[in-house]
Amino acid sequence: MTDHKTPNDREDRHDLRAVTPRLDDLRRKCRSVGSKNHEATEIEARIESILNRLQPKTEPDSQVDAEPVPYAALARELYAVERFFESNGFLSMAKEVAHVERILESFAPPDQPETAIDRAGVVDIASGTEPEDPGDGNAADVDSPPSRWAVPKPLAVIGLFFVIAVAVCVVIIVRHETAPHETVEAPLPQPTPGPKPTPARPTPVSRSIAAPATPLPGAILAVAVGKARLALADGDIDLAIDHLSQAALIDADHATVIGTASSIVDLLVNRANAAVEQGLWEIAGLTLTRAERIATRFGLDTHPIDEAKHRHAQMIHFTLIQPGETDAIRASVGKRVTIFFKDGAERASIIKGVQSDQLLLDHDTTVRGGAVYYTEKVPLGDIDYLKVWDE
Repeated sequence: MTDHKTPNDREDRHDLRAVTPRLDDLRRKCRSVGSKNHEATEIEARIESILNRLQPKTEPDSQVDAEPVPYAALARELYAVERFFESNGFLSMAKEVAHVERILESFAPPDQPETAIDRAGVVDIASGTEPEDPGDGNAADVDSPPSRWAVPKPLAVIGLFFVIAVAVCVVIIVRHETAPHETVEAPLPQPTPGPKPTPARPTPVSRSIAAPATPLPGAILAVAVGKARLALADGDIDLAIDHLSQAALIDADHATVIGTASSIVDLLVNRANAAVEQGLWEIAGLTLTRAERIATRFGLDTHPIDEAKHRHAQMIHFTLIQPGETDAIRASVGKRVTIFFKDGAERASIIKGVQSDQLLLDHDTTVRGGAVYYTEKVPLGDIDYLKVWDE
């Protein structure tokens, strides 16, 4: 008993596990955006048709062998899918489609003829329409392979226009030569005959669809907002504002632009509060001013900024001094100080001076009949930092 092998058994045993899951995932994504973009419904139907033709087909031995899967034609169908995702800003999905195209093209044998499935299933990419159904009367023509010498319709139209233009030129030249001339002009010198130039070969048209020369405004806006948010996550306020300004040039009222601007304002207010805790009053004021400019530019609520300014104005200013900064301690003699020790303890007193490696504090103790003033010496090695109040 001999085994009957079909063309599919010989040529189409390809591993489609790298193709069908990707196509199925793309079809689900088209379905998720179908309510917003009617064109996505057509793309979903196209992908589903490709998936159906990639499914393995089994037929009895008595029937005619099934035609091989037209991988090249299916890859051409995906060109329109790739262009749809690119035009709508889904660049990662477009790259995924391009990857599937390359896989299908690698499956196609170099001498694979165009089949009836190719002609019936391939959609015209330029117009986005399917070929007309020839009907029952021309069914034999559909099943027969097309002539390899058939001229594509676009080229036939171009050739027709070229022939008409040549005919018009011939008529004009003939009329000009046969018309009477009043003066006889000297014949123009004829060029020396030389070797005929080799006709230039037409550049083959690539089947891949080139990316648009200029990105769509929506794609530019999305990229700029994404870069601004990444810079904001890294704490780089200046870079985040630069990318946000680029996005605002396209659409300053877009929800993503407004949301990113609000996040930048919140981060600036938090940094101003942290600067106040460190006694950096000037830096805190400049930070709040910058936050107010951004909030005003994008129409945000300035209430949190005004509240922070009012709270900072009510606070008593102070300066943080390290124990090793003896010159700053001497400049603060007579001021009230809060000492923070390394063991976590705190003490309030008045600075009297610095002597060797000790801090001199001016203390007074009330006793019966009066008060006793004395100087307390605190080792600088036991102090973490000093908070000197500007009163």
